[in-house]
Amino acid sequence: MLRNLILGIVATACLVGNAFAHSPEDIAARCAERVEQIVERAANAATDETHECVRLINALQDEGRDEAAAELARECITNATQRAHNAARYVNEICDECIDVLLRLDAPQLARRINHLCGEAVETLRVILQREKNAILDALEN
Repeated sequence: MLRNLILGIVATACLVGNAFAHSPEDIAARCAERVEQIVERAANAATDETHECVRLINALQDEGRDEAAAELARECITNATQRAHNAARYVNEICDECIDVLLRLDAPQLARRINHLCGEAVETLRVILQREKNAILDALEN
């Protein structure tokens, strides 16, 4: 859903053409692309770090070091939470700036679309974080 919304905003900007490099549509498209990049980078980092944490937790458990595995799980969850919060904060900063510019350019419909996109992006980050926590906790319980 997030990707479809971004593609719609980008398609709108492409239809306008390059003659209006700083048109509201172009600004909205650039904002949407930037938000998508942030979410994609956060998702990739979450995947990589979760796999590494799970691997290390399993190795510690195989060695009978359950307390060390639990400590590592806590650390991994703390790091994941911090990463997700940082990404969400960055998305919100970009979105706030973009929406302000769009409103100054008298483009409230685009501002609403960007606002919706940003809400979807932050929700996606929340879901990614929850999945990451679940995977780490599942590894700890096995």
